Amino acid sequence: MTLENLTCIQNILIPNKTFGSNPLKYLVSHLISYSRDEIVIFAGGIASFDSYYNALSTPVWKEQCGLKCLEFFAKGRGRAAIKLFIATLNADYELANETVELNENLQSIFEYDLSKLEHRGLLYITISPMEDKVIFSGGGWYTRERPKRDVILGISITHFNRKNYVLPAIQRVKEKILDNPTYKDKILFTVVDNSKNISKDEANGVNVIPNENTGGSGGFMRGLLYYENDTNATHVLFMDDDASCETESITRAYWILSYVIENNSAVCGSLFIDDRPDFLIEKGATFYTYGRPNCHNFNMTIRQNLLESELGNQPKITYGAWWFFAFPIKHVKNYTFPFFVRGDDIFFSLFNDFNFIAPIGIACYGESFGTKTSPLTLYLDTRNNIVNSLYLKRPINKIARTYKRLYLSALYSHKYETVAAIRLSFKQVWGDIDFWFNNYDLSDVRKSFTELVKVEKFSNIDIDKLAPVYEYKHRTKIIKKLSLNGLLFPMKNKIAYQEFSFCANYDHIFGFKKILYYKPNNKTGFIVKVSRVKFFKLIFCLYVDLFKMRLNYKTNIKKYKNNFGKLTSRDFWTKVLKL
Repeated sequence: MTLENLTCIQNILIPNKTFGSNPLKYLVSHLISYSRDEIVIFAGGIASFDSYYNALSTPVWKEQCGLKCLEFFAKGRGRAAIKLFIATLNADYELANETVELNENLQSIFEYDLSKLEHRGLLYITISPMEDKVIFSGGGWYTRERPKRDVILGISITHFNRKNYVLPAIQRVKEKILDNPTYKDKILFTVVDNSKNISKDEANGVNVIPNENTGGSGGFMRGLLYYENDTNATHVLFMDDDASCETESITRAYWILSYVIENNSAVCGSLFIDDRPDFLIEKGATFYTYGRPNCHNFNMTIRQNLLESELGNQPKITYGAWWFFAFPIKHVKNYTFPFFVRGDDIFFSLFNDFNFIAPIGIACYGESFGTKTSPLTLYLDTRNNIVNSLYLKRPINKIARTYKRLYLSALYSHKYETVAAIRLSFKQVWGDIDFWFNNYDLSDVRKSFTELVKVEKFSNIDIDKLAPVYEYKHRTKIIKKLSLNGLLFPMKNKIAYQEFSFCANYDHIFGFKKILYYKPNNKTGFIVKVSRVKFFKLIFCLYVDLFKMRLNYKTNIKKYKNNFGKLTSRDFWTKVLKL
């Protein structure tokens, strides 16, 4: 059987160390070895592809795409027993099995009618040798059905002074996708260069658009407007500038968009933690008054976590993050709010009518948000939380609770400059609406942070010389609450060690006068001094802010509603981007 008139919707990925992932994200095995191009399965061994990258999701392909005809092809060397299974939340069922002689040409192993499938689950195959060994050198899931639409996908990456990341990404996408005849004129690639420093030679033939530094918000809107105005693209894929994903993720998204039933469907890539690459940061997310990631901290090498993430009852996705977000251009009714960065992806999803799909096997790798926390990021998070909540007309008590949570997390960590940044954010959101028209590039705000942040800045730390205290004693919740985490007790004139994250572990810092926030991966950190005076002053300021929030809630709802179209229109962004 030939590959003529067949479409490969999902290739089998062989384990690799590109992003440091555990091989279990690719296959479960016994008595095998593998290289970049092949898997050798020895006598008595097995390769089972019930994994994050290689199982095929029936919720996606049967339910969302309405696919019926499915075939599995494979190539290699040797005589093999190949079986087809479906994994459900409760059990696995064998659907077919074949004994075949693999050769260097792809051959059809199974043909299956998904409409007859009784179970909802993940399809996967297993391969075992019939003799001393068998070599698997490639394969994938194919269909004879025609795509429901001809997709032309425009990739848009926004870059700012990270050439050591973006240039390898350009090379990788060009080699694996742009130079592949299958995707010629079907997948396009553009880098919006907010730092204007990528040369023609460095671009390697890829389209680069120099742009003023208008952040991710302006950079991605520039990419969208380019594809809308100057190309025949039907869909756009927003990605981070390091494109830190298996390039197969891009082609999988392309075929989902080609076959999916609903025209307004958008594909959300998951995000793994780069230094713990088996653990999810999120697989789709929801927003009420702040972003809540689905499947956070799920280990995707654990089979039950994998099944729960794809088949379990997860919260309905309401936004897709822009590290990997592919969507149809014609369903864009509103452009994003000028946040500069953070929250622009939330707004864009909330105020456009998309059908969100976050499948297994499509993912990027990035730094944990906890380790990226700073006074500036908390400033940005606070304002996007409030603005998005106002547009959704969330109850003031819920908005106030989210503000209070961020505020007190920073305050009880004794990061007083972060608290000041959060307060500045509230002041500006609650202030004159002209702030947004005049600060889309964040230049004035970034200058003000130079003066605001003096202590909470990372520098090299000689931890042996400082000799911080690592030991701590667990206190009951009531003791921590009544003593304001030791603030009302006599305090120890020592430095408490705290590995840097979103907020402190309160047991670790209980009763210390100084706290070292430290990043062991690069041996940098900063020391904060605990101040009762600052703490109580900022507690008072919190309740002043909450009073103002409640007092002017309806006025601000009306203010933002009246300026919705002015700040999120095509005309606004065309003017900002000087097009």
